Amino acid sequence: MQRRHFIQSAGALALGTALSPLISQTAFAAMQAAGTLEVFAGAIGPGMYNGGDFAQARFHDPRGMALDAQGNIFVADYVNSVVRKLGTDGQVSIVAGQVEQRDARNGPALQARFYSPECVAVATDGTLFVSDSGSNTVRRISREGRVSTLAGKLEVEGFADGTGQQARFNHPVGLDVNAKGVVYVADAYNSTVRRISAKGVVSTLAGSPGDTGWRDGRGAQARFNTPVGLTLDAQGQIYVSEYFNNVIRKITPDGTVTTFAGKPGKGGFADGNVGEALFLHPQTLSFAPDGSLIVADTGNNRVRRISPQGEVSTLAGTGAGEKVTTGALPAELHLPYGVLALADGSVLVTGLNAILRIQPSKLLKA
Repeated sequence: MQRRHFIQSAGALALGTALSPLISQTAFAAMQAAGTLEVFAGAIGPGMYNGGDFAQARFHDPRGMALDAQGNIFVADYVNSVVRKLGTDGQVSIVAGQVEQRDARNGPALQARFYSPECVAVATDGTLFVSDSGSNTVRRISREGRVSTLAGKLEVEGFADGTGQQARFNHPVGLDVNAKGVVYVADAYNSTVRRISAKGVVSTLAGSPGDTGWRDGRGAQARFNTPVGLTLDAQGQIYVSEYFNNVIRKITPDGTVTTFAGKPGKGGFADGNVGEALFLHPQTLSFAPDGSLIVADTGNNRVRRISPQGEVSTLAGTGAGEKVTTGALPAELHLPYGVLALADGSVLVTGLNAILRIQPSKLLKA
């Protein structure tokens, strides 16, 4: 079983349309009424590395994102093999790792190495957690700037519960952390959802390792097929996207699994209520301030919104997927992967080596 990694070739270029300063007032008013898609950081086009301010910075297949209490944004820069920070000062810097040094090495943050960082999460104390899928581990970046392995054994795949390096994962992807420091992980190729205690003890919350399928139920009775995205709501419930089942699942803290949105095993595109809506290879998830769940619907080249009332709609993307175009929504997206809802009601999305911002006509504020 393989999940496509969606690594863009540096030789493949798809250009977006910029907002022209000569745009007519009528066209601008129409764009504002519809909402807009704009470049937030980096540039649409070939993947590469560069630091500097948001406009100067360059990324290579940026993926999962997270936000800290101060408003800094962290992103897993997948092909560059580093974790980056988009600071409140408008500068992009490396938090940990060395550019294109694909390896698994702990130590001081800027001497450490990652194999393939996919997603990041920030604890309330500022500690960062990173799913390093290629090394089959969950890594920890302390506030003091040291990288260590929280759970799993570097570059060894498998399945085992246990403490620290006694545990085994097989391509961990989505992760989030609660206020008590408990980390939840979508263990994709084991088709399970795992829990790591604040002391580093790994247990299986739901699913049965190596037994793929679809079944609601509690704990080991439930079945998943390649869970990839994961986020927590304000009540501590876990939401997981399934790449091959094409659904969003909901898990209570005691491990009870239900299907939240989509039709199990039926990929496609349809907006509507959660029971009738269709998704295609959904990836990362993020809750907006208004309680909406934002979904990177990668296979449909769209970003979707599930309202608190259970209605699924499209925030951005037409489904074409040939390129990224900015301007009035719905605009066009190319294999969106990471989504991050911001406090101002906008949504960040990664696509074609840039970090884009969706400004809905009605911002998703509390």
